[in-house]
Amino acid sequence: SRHSLEYLSMETNKLYVSNLPYTATEEEIRAMFAKVAKVKSLRMVTTKGGKFKGFCYVEYETEEAARRAVMELNDKDVGERKMQVAISNPPKATSKDSRIAFPEREDGTFKRKAKMNFMVPRAVSKPVAATKPVDSKSVDIDK
Repeated sequence: SRHSLEYLSMETNKLYVSNLPYTATEEEIRAMFAKVAKVKSLRMVTTKGGKFKGFCYVEYETEEAARRAVMELNDKDVGERKMQVAISNPPKATSKDSRIAFPEREDGTFKRKAKMNFMVPRAVSKPVAATKPVDSKSVDIDK
């Protein structure tokens, strides 16, 4: 059934934890989740500059420990926020071909053509009227 397939894609011993204060430290988060069971790994999601984005992934040794953590810690107040804890449900893996914005038809053509002019500077993309260069020495003002 469809639901059993979705269940297989879920990482049942890994949690997705969101709505954490940006000031939370790895030690604080680890200590909170270690009260439930031994934490196997913790990955805090940060910006390229290293600032915490307010969510992380916590992995336990067992599915049972992860379920217990959801029951005990979901909606817990952390600072000024209510922390959200759920079993991790990563997006399904996609093949390279399925990342194309416009699906390919059986005959190899695309359903819609993408306009790539967003990559061309405006000055270059606008048509310019064909004009004869004006040279101040050759212009006859008396005509």
